[in-house]
Amino acid sequence: MKRFKLNKKKILKYAGICFLLCAILAIWQRELIAYGFLQLNGQLEVMNNARSFEELKKDKNFPDSLKAKIKIIEEARQFGMEKLGMKPSQNYTKIYDQKGKDILWNVSASYPYKLEAYEWKFPIVGKFSYKGYFDLEKAKKERDRLKNEGEEGIKFDTNIRSVSAWSTLGWFEDVLLSNNLKRSEGDLVELILHELTHATLYVKDSVNFNENLANFVGEEGAKLFLEEKYGKKSKELNEYIFLLQDSKRYRSFMLLASTSLDSVYEYSSNNSFSEEKTEKMKQQHFNLIKSKIDTVSFSNKNWAKRFQERELNNTNFMSVRRYNSSQDTLKNIFEERFNQDLKAFLKYFSEKYPSL
Repeated sequence: MKRFKLNKKKILKYAGICFLLCAILAIWQRELIAYGFLQLNGQLEVMNNARSFEELKKDKNFPDSLKAKIKIIEEARQFGMEKLGMKPSQNYTKIYDQKGKDILWNVSASYPYKLEAYEWKFPIVGKFSYKGYFDLEKAKKERDRLKNEGEEGIKFDTNIRSVSAWSTLGWFEDVLLSNNLKRSEGDLVELILHELTHATLYVKDSVNFNENLANFVGEEGAKLFLEEKYGKKSKELNEYIFLLQDSKRYRSFMLLASTSLDSVYEYSSNNSFSEEKTEKMKQQHFNLIKSKIDTVSFSNKNWAKRFQERELNNTNFMSVRRYNSSQDTLKNIFEERFNQDLKAFLKYFSEKYPSL
């Protein structure tokens, strides 16, 4: 067998080409690389300063009421992995003390005269209709870029919201933020099962499907958990179901309102109205939607009050669609094809779609 020899000049030549390619890539994707380092630094900050459940349970200064919440999280994790077939992991076995402050924010954007989300593109994981930041000022800068400068002459509707939990989709060990310990039992279980669903199945370029599925599994899983732990007629299960009702009423209202908003934008487009006239129609319809929130029979009247005080734009409707537009479809599949067997339901989607 002949041996291939590279002389010193060729080695230097190839090294130079590799260096040049890396330099071009770094310049071309400098913003993405800088963003990646920012997020990695924030993620490592959370991971490196989180405390394990075992450590906290032994800490005499850690309140018993919060130790009880840790027990609920442990039970929810076990339930998800054993009873629902979620992917085994060490996710949510540690807590990061956020000291009552928000530490992560999502920026979202929508086209101004159609309910279509602006999407960010990332290597491997694909397209997302939101972008996370551990730095609020950088989140505001991205929001302002899309809102004021836009892209291709489009000035987008934008929004920033704080994030209470997230999944790294198996890239890192996910950590729970301390503010979540204030949640009620059912709400806390729902959160854990929602995020564990992401770690079990996440389809590339399909944010709406992923969030709708996680929402559905989180809520149905929480009901099953409480039913198994306390019984079908238990106070704990009934309280959780009662709390869900206002949320579902709000979702239904917003989904219906978004359909009417689609009609406004379609009517404007079909008649080639000016941007000024379309904007006026848009704001008039927002005011109409706000006035109709009083027709919703919320148990907690603060839902309507908070909505009327909010400054609406298209991102509010896109957010509800992102998490809830397919709930009826998923419910029909769950009930008719799987006879309310949540484990079989989740297994079906895990086998049907390739996960990241």
